[in-house]
Amino acid sequence: MIKNIIFAVLLPCLIALTSYAHQPGQLDTTLISQLLEKHGAGFGNLEHQKIGNEVQLHFINKDIPSEHPLLHLPNGLKLSYGDLVTFGGDIFGDEDYPIARCKPEDKKSCFLRQFNTLAVNGQKGNEQCSNPLVQVKSIQKYLSELNKAIEEAEKKGQTASEFYLKHSQDISKALNRLTCGGSFISDYLPFGQYIKLAQVNFDHFHPDAPAAYKIGHEIALETAMKAYRERLANHEDKAQRWLELAYAQNAFANHFLTDAFSSGHMRTPRQAIDKDIHLPAVLKLLIANLMHDEDNRLGLNVINAQGLSWKAYGDGYLFTEEAQMQRLILTQAMQQSADSVYEVAMTGKPPKFYPELNLFPDTKALEQLNETAPLFKVENGVLLKRTKNHDPYHFEWTSRWSGLITLLQFKLG
Repeated sequence: MIKNIIFAVLLPCLIALTSYAHQPGQLDTTLISQLLEKHGAGFGNLEHQKIGNEVQLHFINKDIPSEHPLLHLPNGLKLSYGDLVTFGGDIFGDEDYPIARCKPEDKKSCFLRQFNTLAVNGQKGNEQCSNPLVQVKSIQKYLSELNKAIEEAEKKGQTASEFYLKHSQDISKALNRLTCGGSFISDYLPFGQYIKLAQVNFDHFHPDAPAAYKIGHEIALETAMKAYRERLANHEDKAQRWLELAYAQNAFANHFLTDAFSSGHMRTPRQAIDKDIHLPAVLKLLIANLMHDEDNRLGLNVINAQGLSWKAYGDGYLFTEEAQMQRLILTQAMQQSADSVYEVAMTGKPPKFYPELNLFPDTKALEQLNETAPLFKVENGVLLKRTKNHDPYHFEWTSRWSGLITLLQFKLG
C-alpha cells in the first residue's frame, strides 16, 4: 500500500523527468546513482575466467605448459586464456566502436580497436589509471580477492550464485572504480570504462554476440596464418609469438562466444531497447538488465543445430549443478575454437566453416521451447513490455509503457 502511494506521488514527477530525459546530462545524477544502486550495471564475475582456463592450448614451443599458460601480448602483459576471456569487452574495449554498430567493412578494425585497448595500448612507467598495464594488475588483485571471498562463502554453505546475487552491486562498484570511475559522491559517478562499455554492450547479446565472435575468430585465424608462414621460414620464435597473439585475439572473441550461451543474453532485445527508449544510455542498460537478470535466474530451454538440448542459465549460475550440461557444451565450443587457431598455425589451411557454431543455442527456437514470457520483445518492429512486471508466466504485452517508470516500479517493487 505504502509503495503504491509513494509511486502515485512520484508519477507526475517521473512524467516530467521523462519529458526532459533525452540527453544524459538532463536527468538528475542522484536518481541515476540510486537506480544503479538498485539494479547494478554489469556482468562482472569470475565465470568467464574459470571456463576460459579450461581450454587446452597447444604450442609450437613444446616446453610451454598446456595448463593455464600465459600468453605474451605486444604491450608486455602476460595473461592466461581465461584472463583474456574475462577482460574482453566487459572491462577493456572502446565504447565508441561497438562491433554491432560498425559498417560491415569496418567490423574487423572495430574488433581490433577493442582488443588493442588491452593488448597493445599502454606503456611501462605510466602510472595513470587508464594504462592497461596498471589496470590489469589492480583488477587481477581484486578478482583474486573476490575468488577467495567466494571460496569462503562456499565453505559456509553459500553457493557462488547466491554470493553473486548478494554482492553484485559491490562488484559493479569496485570494477567501476578500478576502471577510472567513481568519486567521493558515488562509487558509480563519474562512469569508469566498465560502465561506459556496459552502456553499449550490444555485442554481448544475440544476435550480435555470435557475429562479434565470428569477426574476432576470423582475425585470430589470420594471425595464426602468420605463425604458419614463420614456421615455414624456420623462424620458430616469431611463429610462437604470432600463435600466442592469435590465441589472445581468439580468447577476447571467446568472451562474446560465452555470452551467446548465457540465457540472459539470448532473447533480451538489447539494440531495440537502446534505439527505441529515449533515456540516457546507462538507464537503457538498466532496463535491459531487468530482463537479463530474470532470464539468467529462471533459465531457458535451448537446442542447437546438432540436436542437443539443455537448460541454459546465465551470469552467476554457470557453475551450478543445474548448468552442468551447459558447461560441457560451452567448453567444447571454446575448445573447438582454440583448436582451429592451432590447426591453421600448423597447416596453413583455414577451416571452411566454424564447427563450434553448430553448438550455439538456436535462438529462433526459444519461443517454442519455453513457458516463460519475455519481459520485453519486439513485434512488428515495436518494442513491447510484459504487462505484469513480476510474473514471467503472464503472456500479455503492451506498447504503452515508459522506461523510466518501469525502472522505478522495479525499484519500489
